[in-house]
Amino acid sequence: MKKNKNRLALLLIISSIALLLALQAFWLSNSYEKAYFDLRRETNGLFRSTIMAMRDSLFTQSILPIAGDTLDNVMERNPMDSLWRGRPGETSQVRVYINTQNVKGDSVGEILKPLAGKLRTRQFTVGRSFMIQLTPDSLSIDSINFHFTKVLKKNHLDVAFKVRGGKQLPPQVDFTKRHFRLNEPQWEDSLPQRIYSNSIYSDWVRFDPINRYSVILSDFRSIIVKQIAPQILFSVFLTLLTTVAFVVMYRNIRAQQKLMELKNDFISNITHELKTPVTTVGVALEAIKNFKGQNNPELTTEYLDIAQNELNRLNILTDKILKTAIFDDKGVEFNSEPVDLNQLVSQVLGSMKLLLDKQKAKVEFKTEGSDFNLIGGATHLTSVVYNLLDNALKYSLAEPQISILLQENKDTITLRIKDKGIGIASEYKKKVFEKFFRVPTGDVHNIKGYGLGLSYVDSVIRSHKGTIEVESEPGKGSEFIIRLPKS
Repeated sequence: MKKNKNRLALLLIISSIALLLALQAFWLSNSYEKAYFDLRRETNGLFRSTIMAMRDSLFTQSILPIAGDTLDNVMERNPMDSLWRGRPGETSQVRVYINTQNVKGDSVGEILKPLAGKLRTRQFTVGRSFMIQLTPDSLSIDSINFHFTKVLKKNHLDVAFKVRGGKQLPPQVDFTKRHFRLNEPQWEDSLPQRIYSNSIYSDWVRFDPINRYSVILSDFRSIIVKQIAPQILFSVFLTLLTTVAFVVMYRNIRAQQKLMELKNDFISNITHELKTPVTTVGVALEAIKNFKGQNNPELTTEYLDIAQNELNRLNILTDKILKTAIFDDKGVEFNSEPVDLNQLVSQVLGSMKLLLDKQKAKVEFKTEGSDFNLIGGATHLTSVVYNLLDNALKYSLAEPQISILLQENKDTITLRIKDKGIGIASEYKKKVFEKFFRVPTGDVHNIKGYGLGLSYVDSVIRSHKGTIEVESEPGKGSEFIIRLPKS
């Protein structure tokens, strides 16, 4: 049931993140497309204005003033028109002469309106004549490159480009059939665009009826990315924030589930441990009553000792539970006092001598150095050593072998307690210091414990500003290493 709930929660989280990524991909795609067409529209306008400016400049340069009007002798003049037309010879040039004396109201305004407009805006001396030289000219590609580069730099557009030109004679009208038809295809000024390609093709710009020019932009993606950088950063931030939120939420759910499992295991263990001494005391008292223990002082004393030991064990158990609750609220509190760690370990070994002898344990205690004094809580440090030795006995096979090494360092004192027991798997090394955690052994009650001992040890060591770690391999035993600062 729990696995199904976890799978459903994980599926919903993954689906939500996938949907969020899809929406952001769609949004960024639209942003990229908009930036692409904005860049194309801007470069189109800049290129068109560049070509138009160059055409106007070239046309303006073809207007040349002449000193006098001596055309009467060589040209046929229309007295009603200021436009004098010279008959072109075999050369490719056509020369048109315009006299500004009668600019207003003649055919110049109708035939050459753009030119007439330019002439009206300029301050020409009345009576002077000008020559306009029209030649089948075109723009130089190098010149277009030069001017368009300047325009791009002025508009802060650093993009590579290539100018191309094309020529095509104007289409001729074919009247051989009844319907109107052009015998040559029309130009297409616009070219199809591929948004995600690495090229932008501008529209064709007509220089004259024959010549036209276009530009191809390349390596422009960095410009588009800069334009949509805020959208990209926001998308990345939102994705990371959402992912982290989902991960934290899922981990909290898993942690709560694990805590619930540990709590259930703890309740199962503690129920067993509480029931055992109570049952033992009950059996001892019942034996005294049924077998008339008052008539046998030795038997009565033995049963009372059994009851007393079980009650002491029950008292220790309840005391551990109460201390754990206090540590959660206030942390480990102790009265600082000088402690000789060498003497403390020796006292613990002395108090556990009967238990060690009963299990035929071999204990080796060595020291390296001479000064093992520090400031701390003697009672709590005694409990730390007792808990570690008790675990070494519980998790060792027949005839436990325990080695204790006390080392003096420059600023710290190191205590190493090593056994040759069943060991701890690598995935449980960090978890053994968690409250209620017990290494799975297949049978919950085959080794007595409550999952509180190492949690208590870790709290005491941290309260003394020390560290504790474990090195272990399954089947080879465990070594707990404690480092405490000197006084």
